[in-house]
Amino acid sequence: MTLDAMKCFCALVETGSFRLAAERVFRSQPAVSQQMRSLEQEVGHTLVDRRTGRPTTQGDVLYKRARDILRAMDALQRELADRDSGPAGELRLGTSDTTAMYLLPPYVRRFAERLPQARLAVTNRSSDAIATQVVRGELDLGIVTLPQNHAELASEPLFRQRLLLVVPRGHRLAKQKHTSLDELRDTPVLMLDSRTRTGALLGEFFRNTGFTPTVFLDSGSFEVIKRYIAEGTGVSFLPETVLGAQDRGLVAVAMDGLPEIAIGVIWRRDAYLGRAARAFLELLREKE
Repeated sequence: MTLDAMKCFCALVETGSFRLAAERVFRSQPAVSQQMRSLEQEVGHTLVDRRTGRPTTQGDVLYKRARDILRAMDALQRELADRDSGPAGELRLGTSDTTAMYLLPPYVRRFAERLPQARLAVTNRSSDAIATQVVRGELDLGIVTLPQNHAELASEPLFRQRLLLVVPRGHRLAKQKHTSLDELRDTPVLMLDSRTRTGALLGEFFRNTGFTPTVFLDSGSFEVIKRYIAEGTGVSFLPETVLGAQDRGLVAVAMDGLPEIAIGVIWRRDAYLGRAARAFLELLREKE
């Protein structure tokens, strides 16, 4: 049973597709199929139901063991490489577009100054997708919206972001320093996609307060929402950190009771964190 076969098998279980598994392990689809046939012949069991793409009972047992073996091998390789006297290696970091744009730049600059020979590979996804990749060992660190309820993940809170009502500069509420949900009855609201952590948090807030927004548009992007607010399409609720000097067409208005967003760093508990990951984690802890 080779490591290559276990990688193909785990990729197939996690993606449910021979095509996607092949893309993940950088093999052709026929090569993955051949690895699976050889592995099933070796263990004497069918490991994946070809109709559903789900592991069989025996496949589920093998998947859990193979996943642990692959993680251990990855940690060993990283630890051995980390003991070299050469460059600090690569940091695989995952976060959202918003965090990458508005919160991380000063930390990335200081990381480059501290470890100029290290390589930083940034993946931009939703918080839940980043957490999944950290669990799988595809990323070293993730900066995500907390909480992340994975037993395999360690986490530390880093920042808290207030949510504010944001309106176009010419809006009737733009001159008010403070407002309430009652002022938004029948006002078009541009909502952040409920599949995002912040969107889900806002949805829960509205349900708890008994307020039903008049939703005109749903989007997963703060930048898209800001653009449409500036065009006078509606109002929205955004983290204060996404508002900058360039957003002259927008006005933030305070509102009592709006939830705060907790941003934190996550990593897999059993993973080996190399020099680059440890250095970046230390920078995050230092704040500024």
